[in-house]
Amino acid sequence: MIALIVYMLFGMALAWRLLPKARVAVKCWLGLVFGCVALMWLPCLGAFFWGFTKAAQDNALGLAIIVTLALAAEFIIKNRSRLRALRPSFAPSREDTAGLMVCAAATVFCAYLLHTHVIRPEADGSLWVGQSTFGDLAMHLGFVESLFRQGTFPPEYSIFPGQQLDYPFLVDAASASLRFYGLSLRMAVVAPSVVMLFCVFWGFWLLADTVTKNRLAPTLMSWLLFVGNGGFGFVLFFGKYRFSEIFTGYYTTPTNLANEDIRWVNVICDMLIPQRTTMAGWCVVLAAIWLLVTVLRKTLAGEAVRRETVILAVLAGSMPMIHTHSFLALGILSAAWFFCALPKAVKAGHGRKLVETYVLYGAICLALAAPQFFKWTMDSVQSGRMLQWHLGWVAGENGQLNNWLWFYIVNIGVVFVAMWPMLFSLRGERLSLFLGAAAIFVVANAAVFQPNKYDNNKLLYIWFMLTDILVCDWLWGIIASEKKRVLRAAVAAALVFLGTFSGGLSLLREAVSGYRLLSAEQAAAAEYITEATPPDSLFLTSTTHANPVAVLTGRNIVCGSGLYLNFHGVNYREREEQVAMMYTGGALFEQYARLYGVDYVYISEYERGSYAVDEAYFEANYPMLYDEGGIRIFQIR
Repeated sequence: MIALIVYMLFGMALAWRLLPKARVAVKCWLGLVFGCVALMWLPCLGAFFWGFTKAAQDNALGLAIIVTLALAAEFIIKNRSRLRALRPSFAPSREDTAGLMVCAAATVFCAYLLHTHVIRPEADGSLWVGQSTFGDLAMHLGFVESLFRQGTFPPEYSIFPGQQLDYPFLVDAASASLRFYGLSLRMAVVAPSVVMLFCVFWGFWLLADTVTKNRLAPTLMSWLLFVGNGGFGFVLFFGKYRFSEIFTGYYTTPTNLANEDIRWVNVICDMLIPQRTTMAGWCVVLAAIWLLVTVLRKTLAGEAVRRETVILAVLAGSMPMIHTHSFLALGILSAAWFFCALPKAVKAGHGRKLVETYVLYGAICLALAAPQFFKWTMDSVQSGRMLQWHLGWVAGENGQLNNWLWFYIVNIGVVFVAMWPMLFSLRGERLSLFLGAAAIFVVANAAVFQPNKYDNNKLLYIWFMLTDILVCDWLWGIIASEKKRVLRAAVAAALVFLGTFSGGLSLLREAVSGYRLLSAEQAAAAEYITEATPPDSLFLTSTTHANPVAVLTGRNIVCGSGLYLNFHGVNYREREEQVAMMYTGGALFEQYARLYGVDYVYISEYERGSYAVDEAYFEANYPMLYDEGGIRIFQIR
């Protein structure tokens, strides 16, 4: 935990040094974001030289400590007269105080979800997760543990050895770094997630506060509609489904009901808690968008923006391997807002300044991002499955909501419905902000950037963030014209209720959900493997995603779950078929075991139920190292 605190202090020191005139609330937020980026990137930069080892971690942490102490000393020297008086100057505004309260509450709730959803140990030794983490979490845990145990860098898929890990892995690398300093796998995932989740909530609040120009009511309204987002799916539970099914079924919630084409999931339930890359990406992209809005405002006013531009460019350049979709969304926003701002800048006599600002922004960003694209992203794109034309996102995918307009009305609800009359009121900066967001919406509905077209929602939620703020600002302008405070509050509350009822039910379902990911016997076998086998061992196991070898030990397996590999563009089918043939023993096993270099064979009830396992063959030919709880491990080499 000390390492995590050091990186956060490092980020704070940078924020105080680089943005001395920003208000304290903004500096604290950006400081945490800078600290998260440093935690993700600094150890990885060292890993190119030393591997992902303790040496790389110590060098990165040592650098963070030295820089933090140097910046703190500089600050103390420059401000010693003021510090001598010991008069703290932090006096948060009403808007900042309200924001901190609601963001802290949301973070506490999410910390509870992380506690119950990230391999929660039960008394019998089994490990449990929640509804939303039953799928994705196993993959992320495997990435974390394989980085920590094996130290290979750049990393490969532990569930498909020999294939470079092109998936944005930096948030998992951050957790792997914390493993070197004594945190358990569970805490190494939970602790940085809590910080990043607070950055997302607080970042959205400050962005909304900036766009609405410090108006509390529309800022709060937009924040509630963002964290509690949900459409009109709740109507289905007044007839076709029972409300009790929300709390007992597996994904029968009013924001995630695929059979009915309800796909606009709640951001906490299905984006932030289970999808760690999205969480990290939003942590950074919200800061980048806030900085971009600030840079454009100051440029159009003729003010100096070089410092903010460089910070923006570095944050943007760090993003491809944090979250590629957020980087793409920021790129679309940046381009659209440039063309919106250019006529205004020329008219104000600042056209050249705007162009120079964007050249600086683009040059630094591309210099940092290009190596990431050439090293990792291009491999995925060249597979031919990462960029395809596809109209309408997932509208009508299951034959229920085939009309795209009706699909979005039902799924997104209040914000989408109110957006259309709002268009007639847009002028100036608000029109530019909307056009930038609309550009993301158009792109996300015209092409897909990964095999799973559903994942375009990672772009669409950036559109939603900005549109939500603009819609609530407009709605509050209408509501505020009513003289009676009670009536104003009632109308606002009704709109928030309509926009969050589906999301609220989904959040309640997530809070009470619980599923066993791994049994006590599987956890015990994983502990034995960790203690008794070399870190770079290769195991033959089933391809199930709930695989204790892949999830908990950091060891390689011949082939992992197609749930992950298919959507990452990995051609895994042939090896998956070979796994089934290997379990039949005999010549086929010998052939493929030599081909892949299999060290151990893992046999449990799952393998016995999935394949024609010739257990007698392995008993007759190889020593059995482990035989507990129906699980056997044979040593091949």
